[in-house]
Amino acid sequence: MSGPSPRGAPILRLRGLAKSFGSVEVLRGVDLDMHEGVRHLLIGPNGAGKTTLFNLVNGGLAPTRGQIEFAGKDITRLSRHRRARAGLGRTFQVASLFPRLTVWDNLVLAAQAPGFLARRAGAARAKAATALELSGLAARRQALAGALAYGQQRLLEIAMALATEPRMLLLDEPMAGLTQEERIAFADRIVELSTTTAILLIEHDLETALRIAERVTVLNLGAVICDGTPEEVLADPLVKQVYLG
Repeated sequence: MSGPSPRGAPILRLRGLAKSFGSVEVLRGVDLDMHEGVRHLLIGPNGAGKTTLFNLVNGGLAPTRGQIEFAGKDITRLSRHRRARAGLGRTFQVASLFPRLTVWDNLVLAAQAPGFLARRAGAARAKAATALELSGLAARRQALAGALAYGQQRLLEIAMALATEPRMLLLDEPMAGLTQEERIAFADRIVELSTTTAILLIEHDLETALRIAERVTVLNLGAVICDGTPEEVLADPLVKQVYLG
C-alpha cells in the first residue's frame, strides 16, 4: 500500500517529546507529524517506547520535556478530559464496554458523554446511528454488548469512540485476541471507519496492520529510526536489523 503525501497542516505534532522514569529515559526527543485522515502505524521492538508515547499523547502521562500540539493548539499540559473535548479519542488493549447494555445503548451513552456537544437526546441518537452504521453492527443493535464475539466488542468500542466525533483516534493493539480471519476482517473495517478520522495505531501483528497503514513510524530505544510509507519502512536496512530480524 502506498502511503499518502503529507497534506495540509498536521493534526498532531510532537516536538522533542521525551519521558524519563527516574534515571531511565524511555523516550528521547521524538518528533512526529500526523495528518488529518491518515492511518498511521507505530511499531518497534518491545521496550521501544510505543505505549509511553501513546500515554503522553492521550494525557495519561506528562512529558519530561517537549511539546504536543493537536489541531493547532498546545495540549502538552491538558487533562485527558480536555483532550477528549478537543477531539482526541482512544481505545484500550482490553475492550471497555457496558456489557449488560445493548449495542445501541452503549453508543448513545458514548454520544452523550459529558463535555461533548451531543447532549440533546436527538443529537446523541443521530451520532449513535452514524457510528452504528460505520461499525457494521446494525444487525446486532439490540444484542447485549457482553454477548458479542470478541472481535465485535472491539468494533463496538471503536464505534463508541467515533460517536464522540473525534478528529483523531488512538488505537492500542485493537486486534489483540482476534483470530487471523477476524484480524483481516477487522483491518478492512478500520479502513472503512477512517474516512474522516486520523488514526494512530499500535499493533504487533505487522502483516495485518499493514493492511491498515498508510504511513509508518518506527521507534527503537525511545527514538524514531524511520518514518515513511510502508514500502519505505519495510525496505529500510536499520528497521530490518532492529525490528524485522
